[in-house]
Amino acid sequence: MVRGPAALLGLLAAQVYVLIAPDLPVIGDVDASILIASSVGSAFVFFCIACVTPISDVPPLLTILAIGAFGLVAGLNVANVGAGATPIEAVAYSAFGGIFAVGLLAPSLALALPVFVAAIDVISTYAGGPSEVLANAGQTKPGDPLSLELPDWGNGLPAGRLGISDAVFAGVFLVFARRFGLRVGATAVGMWIATVAAIVLKVELDRAVPVLPLLAAAYFLANLDRLPALLRAANAG
Repeated sequence: MVRGPAALLGLLAAQVYVLIAPDLPVIGDVDASILIASSVGSAFVFFCIACVTPISDVPPLLTILAIGAFGLVAGLNVANVGAGATPIEAVAYSAFGGIFAVGLLAPSLALALPVFVAAIDVISTYAGGPSEVLANAGQTKPGDPLSLELPDWGNGLPAGRLGISDAVFAGVFLVFARRFGLRVGATAVGMWIATVAAIVLKVELDRAVPVLPLLAAAYFLANLDRLPALLRAANAG
């Protein structure tokens, strides 16, 4: 798990990336541009979320972090910085998810909640709700606090967006992983890969793809051999 100076350097790198993305070389093929920019952008998002997870060991500090991050999110979105707010938004929403997870620490919830939110996301997406990943989103309103914008390269437009529920529940899943002896780093990497898979599917199928089911699947798959112990703990509880 990333912490200390490495975490700070990573967060700084994420902020630098979203600011310089409009000046990076344009990728001529539209689909390739979406896939590459969204994959890189989402990698930084999950890095930011992973950096928040160790702070859940000290809940008051996590609360302070969430309050400060949400204050910054408000200021950045008023300033209409667009994707420039994405790393701070990732920290804020995952910290909120971390607070939620710390308040509901139970092995049974660590098993049941991912399934529940995945089902809700599928229903929301295919029953007319908004897609949580909008690859090839086109022009979106700068300063939108209800999504995490992933900047495209060289044009100032978004390559895609992540929904806030994705960041919130990624924070929840990583705190559960940390507190119940699961693999935190592998879970974070797995959720990033799941997000890239959702973006690929969205581009290939040209339709909304719910992300939370893929995040939940990554959470379980990264910890498959440790789930029996978690299940025993849930039954004992």
